[in-house]
Amino acid sequence: MKKDRINEIIKEAINNVLNEGIDFSYKDMTVSYNPSHEENVDTSVENNPTYVDDIYPNVRVWSIFKRKKGNYADGNPLIYAMKGENRWHFRSNEDKLAIENQIDKIATKFASLYPIGVTVLIPSDNELNQYIARVVMSKSRNAKLLEGVICKLTVQEVDRIVLAANSEFRKHYGDNVEEAFKMLHTFFDEMIEKKNGKYSKHLVYDDEMRDVINVTLKLSEDKFAEFANVINGENILIIDDTIRRGQSIQETCKILLDSYAPESITVLTLMSRLS
Repeated sequence: MKKDRINEIIKEAINNVLNEGIDFSYKDMTVSYNPSHEENVDTSVENNPTYVDDIYPNVRVWSIFKRKKGNYADGNPLIYAMKGENRWHFRSNEDKLAIENQIDKIATKFASLYPIGVTVLIPSDNELNQYIARVVMSKSRNAKLLEGVICKLTVQEVDRIVLAANSEFRKHYGDNVEEAFKMLHTFFDEMIEKKNGKYSKHLVYDDEMRDVINVTLKLSEDKFAEFANVINGENILIIDDTIRRGQSIQETCKILLDSYAPESITVLTLMSRLS
């Protein structure tokens, strides 16, 4: 066997073991903490949190862990393990606690940079956003969690949006729109069965279609006045688990700014977008 090919095999083997600032194994679908490297997802306290300011005007988006381009760079094994999804899980409770310890340390660092007050969650199908919020809010005596400010649309509401004559969905798919509608409705059927009819991005298994549907959230109108008394004039912190293209963040910021008058909006995610 040629030397170049041997080196190639060694490199492939390393890439299959050392990734994401953690180690993970496809054989048994486990994630384990490894502080000796920071490939693809940097979990170090020294380099985190990081921020970007180009997702929504005048809004700084901070992230606890930084994703970096490379093999398996989407960071999903770690996110899946934390959510308990797609069969991924932590190798041991010690590995889970080690990751949580890093999150706690970086959250403490974030709290020294941002005065945590009124906190709003982007609605999620899992408890990860609530977990992030609990950790971050524990660092501030002034923290106040507002639950239910933003809600998910129902599949019927999303269906009306994409069916509209001038929808982005129709513009994007053009002559193929009928086939796209059929595919979307298969995803809707699963949402009706598994999510009580609430729209769930994670159940849209076509990446292109997921990106085209960019209106999925709404304001909780029944509590508008109650929330206005807390949000208006205050610095608002929005919590989300990860950034893909930033659509949920953009939607949430627009809804809050269209409906209320906060002093400022800041966003905190567990995982950054790819950089």
